[in-house]
Amino acid sequence: MNIHPGLQMPMALRRCCWCGEAEKPHQKHKKCASCEYVIYCSKECQKAAWPDHKQACRYMTESTRRFDGVYESEVLPFGFSSSLAYSRALGDWTEAHSWALQTCAQAFVLQLGGTSFIKIPSEYIMCYRLTCRTKPGQSAASRNPAMMFVAQTQGVVKIEDWMQMHPNNVLHWQGTASERDLIARSMAERCGSAFACLLTVVFKSDGITSSNTLHFPVLHTRQRLPLDDAAKDLLGDVIALCYRSIDQGFPLRCLEGSDSTMPLPGHFVRRSGKWVWEPFFEDWDDFSPTSTEYPALCRAVAAFKTKLTPKQLLTALLSF
Repeated sequence: MNIHPGLQMPMALRRCCWCGEAEKPHQKHKKCASCEYVIYCSKECQKAAWPDHKQACRYMTESTRRFDGVYESEVLPFGFSSSLAYSRALGDWTEAHSWALQTCAQAFVLQLGGTSFIKIPSEYIMCYRLTCRTKPGQSAASRNPAMMFVAQTQGVVKIEDWMQMHPNNVLHWQGTASERDLIARSMAERCGSAFACLLTVVFKSDGITSSNTLHFPVLHTRQRLPLDDAAKDLLGDVIALCYRSIDQGFPLRCLEGSDSTMPLPGHFVRRSGKWVWEPFFEDWDDFSPTSTEYPALCRAVAAFKTKLTPKQLLTALLSF
């Protein structure tokens, strides 16, 4: 079960929303002049993306104008100058932990019963409840993108029930319909027959009305459902590893340019004015569970219910 088939994970965080090209040292992507959120590496990519981005762009622009006063007052206590700055920070955090967040979502859905529970297309939205860690006075350069938020809980809610929770949710769902269709087509092409449906995932921090939304693939599994106890224990360890990597600062990502689909733990460092991810090591065989060099990682591994090594656990997940 490979959540990211054919998708590279650059060391840098920000990527062109059309072609996926990562920002390079001393190069900054251009943002959409209207919504000021999505970014592109070139005018050509922006022009190519416009037919699909147009509806979502209009929604984001109107939503910001309508609720900006409320959003601004809510994010100021966390040290953000604007709701856009907050949304970008949350976007950087979700990108930093993209492997763990997508894997958690897939594992959680499997624990619920897979597609027989959420249906095709999905009748549910997944919600992550977060806590923002940032404080006033911190410069953007001092904010490690992997450490700005803590994931408290995740769960699913019926789309129809979610739309009744806030007046803006209906507008959001309608305003991003074309974006969802585009992403679903792209994922179906990338994942092939393994692709089951698209799962919309909402990230919302305590005390802040504004939220970020991503769309993850739900994949068919080779495992027979319902899962046996051994499979449930394995998924439980995977979710626990992902949560610890998110909350304790060792984001899991695949090596850029590598054919391996197995993620490695690492950390984000500043290079040429940008945050880039660096792995702790280049193969899990180089990791010792008794090492004092990576205490948070060692604690996570020691808590595995299956007693597998990280490499054994992730190999089992990829063959799920």
